[in-house]
Amino acid sequence: MSDVTDFSIGATGDADAQIRYLDGVARLGAQAKDATFVMQGIEANARVLDCGCGVGDDVRAIAARVGEGGEAIGIDASEALIAAAIARGVPANARFLTGSAEALPFPDRSFDAVRAERLLQHVAEPQRAANEMYRVVRPGGSLLAIDQDWQSIIIAGADRSATRKIVDAFVDSLADGWAGRRHREHCVAAGFTQIESRPFVTSLSFAHAYAFVLESAVAAAIRAGALERDEADAWVRGLLAADARGTFFYGVTVFLTIAVR
Repeated sequence: MSDVTDFSIGATGDADAQIRYLDGVARLGAQAKDATFVMQGIEANARVLDCGCGVGDDVRAIAARVGEGGEAIGIDASEALIAAAIARGVPANARFLTGSAEALPFPDRSFDAVRAERLLQHVAEPQRAANEMYRVVRPGGSLLAIDQDWQSIIIAGADRSATRKIVDAFVDSLADGWAGRRHREHCVAAGFTQIESRPFVTSLSFAHAYAFVLESAVAAAIRAGALERDEADAWVRGLLAADARGTFFYGVTVFLTIAVR
């Protein structure tokens, strides 16, 4: 069983599998992406930083929005993901670089907007990352953060005891599996004001839920010794049976937070 969800520094995941995972997630969220740009007021001539940029799709989209007078910069701790981002194309008004959100290599107050999508759940010191993002955004500029709260995973159609063990193991396998619910805490401590944190539930089909979350969650439970492999296999068979009956359900709470300096 593969685990494509751990993007923390030092993780030993398969880079190609992680790129496929990021591409799949991007396709699922494509319709909502432009709305987040509008929420944050990203427009012509803005200078925008995308922390944890992955393969750079958002950076390229932002570069098109801000035009020749603006700049879009993507930073990621993974050299493999930055290499993939560069290989996919770098607009004239964009840059990609390898680096940590916990020690951003930029001057104070140098961006109009900073984005951190599914980042804080993977960094060892999320408060330090939030402090850094506050430091580099100008007064009146904004941070947009998006993270799941993985403890809130909802699964219908499987054994309860095994489900609890799998969810707990998955939460504990991440740097911060409770990242979504902690957005406001981090933003307040960093100094942001006008903080609006919106929770919403996203739901996936069995095929997508297994590919993007549940396979990794089962792998985490086996690694942690929470389940034996035969127990995990039985749990997955239960999900497959529920899906065949039309009774499977998967959902997770996602927090979208906008904060202004």
